[in-house]
Amino acid sequence: MEPSFIFIGHTHSFLDDFIKEKEIIESANPEFVLSEQLENLTLDSKEKYLEILEKRKISNMTSFKEIEKLIKLCFNKNIKLIGIDFPNFGFDINLQEKIKNKKSLTEIEEEKLKKIIKEREKNHFSKILEYNKKTNLPLVIILGCWHLRKGSFLREKLDNYKIIAPLDEKGEVIFEPKEGKEIKYGEITSNGSENKA
Repeated sequence: MEPSFIFIGHTHSFLDDFIKEKEIIESANPEFVLSEQLENLTLDSKEKYLEILEKRKISNMTSFKEIEKLIKLCFNKNIKLIGIDFPNFGFDINLQEKIKNKKSLTEIEEEKLKKIIKEREKNHFSKILEYNKKTNLPLVIILGCWHLRKGSFLREKLDNYKIIAPLDEKGEVIFEPKEGKEIKYGEITSNGSENKA
């Protein structure tokens, strides 16, 4: 049975994420691609695509360059590209600065961050359900690898999914490169099977 949801684990650039994204999008040929990095923007018309390609701005947290290739691919293939997150991922100016500059957070900021992440994951989930109702084709969903970890909100709530992401030797999603280890993509399906991609 075709999976309803095809998740692609985004590494935030420790790999060239676009190579895998392009391969999956071209083989799945979806009506919608949902993207965490597009934040709350919706590119569902030629006009909206042309506007963003001209403006070249996403937000303080996401540079246009990070997502430019994905925008152009979906535009050329006439696929609607939908942001499924909050503007600036829900971070206030203080958190934006600290996260972008990899500064350590205070205990209060850590708590705030945990709360925001929970809200973001609920938002991802509700957007996925919303767009699943709008199409008969599988949804391709691009999310940071961390959101696809074992026991994550989405993996607990959804079934009939396939995750394509960098995996470790135990078949679990990895969030950062391990020194001297080759990184390989693999597949995890909701029925628990795992294959090397």
